[in-house]
Amino acid sequence: MSHSEDHLAQVERHAREGERHVAHLHDIIGQLEADGHPRAADRARTVLATIRRSLELARDHLRVERAARGIEP
Repeated sequence: MSHSEDHLAQVERHAREGERHVAHLHDIIGQLEADGHPRAADRARTVLATIRRSLELARDHLRVERAARGIEP
């Protein structure tokens, strides 16, 4: 595996991890709301917004890396 393939695999992994983090945080927010912790749920939503932005950046990076290699999205 070449360095560029290693890098692409890393970028793909980062995007997958971001997706898992978003899903997990959605679950946590639902549980906080169900347990009557609205302030904690609001703070978690703030964190979620940051993680979503990071995920957008990871997806953008993945598109750039794939395009550079001639790989379809």
